[in-house]
Amino acid sequence: FIDANNNPEVRLDSGQLVSFYKDDVKALPDLPSAALRGTSPGPSALGGGELKVGAKVEIIGTMTPGGHKGKRGEITRFIDASNNPEVRLESGQLVSFYKADVQVAAPSGLPGSNALKVGTRVEITGSLTPGGHKGKRGEITEFVDAENPAVRLDDGHTVSFYRADVSAIPAPAPLGGLSKGPTALKVGQRVEIAGALTPGGHRGKKGKILRFPDNENPEVQLEDGTAVNFYKADISVLSEPLEIGKRVEITGSLTPGGHKGKCGKITQFVDAENPAVELDDGEIVSFYCADVTVRPAPAPGGIGSSPLGVATPPTASMPLAAPKKAGEGLRVGVRVEITGALTPGGHKGKKGTITQFVDAENPAVKLDDGEEVSFYKADVTVSAGPATPTIGT
Repeated sequence: FIDANNNPEVRLDSGQLVSFYKDDVKALPDLPSAALRGTSPGPSALGGGELKVGAKVEIIGTMTPGGHKGKRGEITRFIDASNNPEVRLESGQLVSFYKADVQVAAPSGLPGSNALKVGTRVEITGSLTPGGHKGKRGEITEFVDAENPAVRLDDGHTVSFYRADVSAIPAPAPLGGLSKGPTALKVGQRVEIAGALTPGGHRGKKGKILRFPDNENPEVQLEDGTAVNFYKADISVLSEPLEIGKRVEITGSLTPGGHKGKCGKITQFVDAENPAVELDDGEIVSFYCADVTVRPAPAPGGIGSSPLGVATPPTASMPLAAPKKAGEGLRVGVRVEITGALTPGGHKGKKGTITQFVDAENPAVKLDDGEEVSFYKADVTVSAGPATPTIGT
């Protein structure tokens, strides 16, 4: 009350504080939660509805400023004698709420659990909102007032809609016994941003998990160098963490030098996260970790596999049942064909004769054009020449 005449100050549902003449203000009767939410049962009907530390809750009101309606989290403590809770939201943010804004979250599958909330996939089924959006789909990013959501449409536009225009899209039923659970997120994993719950328009970008600011939602260093905190639901794992000895491919271009597309092996880490890679051309380069992706190990003994795990498609000169593979049967004087491209110089497809070995396994080849070049043995395949003639033929 702001004066002796009992003129009140009122916090409106929008969060704004306004001083009123008392004649302008009328008390509302308390409504049971079921009446407030139509047919959805209130917390007492669901059981365990008491607010307490550790309870999973949903933000259902807008007295607390910040546009948090529809978000979920967990109560960490109570900040005052009125039992107004502090909630750690699923984004990791800690916010103090008026207790009237907070309700114990309905367990999955119970009535009321499919209400509109931040992150819900929706379809625009009405046309009260101008703009001709009926039939479009998107995800709720926030609530602009007590009930009307803002939706990030799949075309990238964010539009505020009347509640009556928006319908939740039911989650697809899982395929019985065929689908696997999501891959566990770990520091160091290469990931792709596959969802759009996190604001900023990052869907489709790639990067590496740096850390977890809370127990489940990761911070990702994107390939453009920015670090962003994401909802875990937005993340799709591309590869496993980087380790010494792992075969990798350079998939980004933050590191200067134009190495994107090259392959090699991690030899060490130059700091806590960025690896040095010995490339297949022999060069050792220190890379930003966001540029490096672990390559899956080849299946042992697979058709067309090479010692370096690079699949070599069969050709007319190398049938499926060819007795020799790249790097096999090499010796001085043997006719060979250059079938790989690990060795720089663009020699693939040329032929020649091995003249010597420059080390324990890699040959020098005198090509038919007269040039002599040292090759990685994985680039060299014994030529399938004609049978040796015999006397009388």
